[in-house]
Amino acid sequence: MGAAAYVAGGGTFLSFGELVRWAERSPRRMLAPVESTKGDPLWRAKKGLLLLMAIGTAAYFGLSGTFASFSAETSNLGSGIASGTLTMSDQVNAGTMCLSANGVVNANTNCTKVLNLTNVAPGGINAAAQVTIQNTGSLDASKLYLFAPYVNSTLTTQVLSGAGGPFTIAPLEGSVTAGDHIRVTYGGQFQDFTATGAVAALATSIPVSGVATATFPVGSVVTDIDSNTTPTTTDCYDVKTSAGATTGATSGNDLNFISPIGNPFCRAVLMYVQETTNNKHYCWVGNGSGTAICKAPTSVTLTSGINGTVNFLPVGSVNGNVTSGDTIHVVSGANSQDFVALGNTFAGAASIAVNPLLANFSYPTGSTVVDTTAASALNSDATNTISHFDTAFRQSGQIQLRPVTADGVIDQTATVELAHYNTGLWSRTFQVGLYLPAPNGINQNPLQGLASTFGMTWHIDQ
Repeated sequence: MGAAAYVAGGGTFLSFGELVRWAERSPRRMLAPVESTKGDPLWRAKKGLLLLMAIGTAAYFGLSGTFASFSAETSNLGSGIASGTLTMSDQVNAGTMCLSANGVVNANTNCTKVLNLTNVAPGGINAAAQVTIQNTGSLDASKLYLFAPYVNSTLTTQVLSGAGGPFTIAPLEGSVTAGDHIRVTYGGQFQDFTATGAVAALATSIPVSGVATATFPVGSVVTDIDSNTTPTTTDCYDVKTSAGATTGATSGNDLNFISPIGNPFCRAVLMYVQETTNNKHYCWVGNGSGTAICKAPTSVTLTSGINGTVNFLPVGSVNGNVTSGDTIHVVSGANSQDFVALGNTFAGAASIAVNPLLANFSYPTGSTVVDTTAASALNSDATNTISHFDTAFRQSGQIQLRPVTADGVIDQTATVELAHYNTGLWSRTFQVGLYLPAPNGINQNPLQGLASTFGMTWHIDQ
């Protein structure tokens, strides 16, 4: 504005608009010099120059875009995001690791059987296997669960969108009742159908009503979500054995006095799950659950002789659990003696500590050692069976396996129950055992020649 005032010969303007209006005014209406400016070439030049200056100044100060003399700028390029992994492995004893990532959508139903026993007799030696569960992913698992699967199978033929039943499946684990809801799952996608007829265990087809609203490929999981409510409708099911251990031996199919209906073997065989992670113990399932040690019968032999004052019994490897105070019976021919267990002894231990006692006989290597207290408790136990595991701990009643901080003590506030690969508590071990009791005064002939099949599911969540 100062420049415009100078050129015009004096005066100031309050705005660009005022300058423009002044420049457009007729010379007759302006305060002019004494001499008329009309027709004055110099005046016309000044007026034109002022108008151009007004337009240019307005453009410079905001009536159009500009580039400042000073500027600054920063950029953050190449940002990214990647997801972590939550996978797990399931290893039975020293066998091959079964990886969840090798199954359909990170759920593998083809892991090794925990136990596969034959020719079991009532009161026979306890059988157990170790299961190791590891988090093989890059993310911590806040929850680790154990539960009994529903009656289940997988599709062997895909179900196309718009198609109905029947479903062609792998041999069914358990039986289905007409009217049960049959859920087909693949990844995060699932749909419920209704069974239109009863289906027996090992069936390879399920009749259903309903039309698929999406395509379910081969390998999709098929479950009866109304199962595991009673012992007769569980994942554990009985069949007659078809061949003896010895050629020509009698099998279940040869016995007219037995029947698998109602799953009587599943309802008789006892089961326990004992955690042994980092030498910290907790009984999750079975007789003694909620304490440091499950009742599990021990029947072993001495690996070296004992005489004099006895403080421990050398047995090589304990095949069950011994609870502090249990009576330990040692037998050799007509000679026998009872000792009292000193402290808990867990599966795998090389000896059993006992209260000091003078031996009444020089017991040789090979003498039988039996925990009679555990055997007595289990032979009268009709509760902690495989059927009980299936009905009490189905998916809706799953067991949350919190970290064990000391024998019999779990961390109720832990935010991580299975840490990610190679950090912290990323591996946990469990002993899974079965025992067929021998209850006093009960004839168990109806349990001859039967075989049970059951499953276990281990599950982690972020």
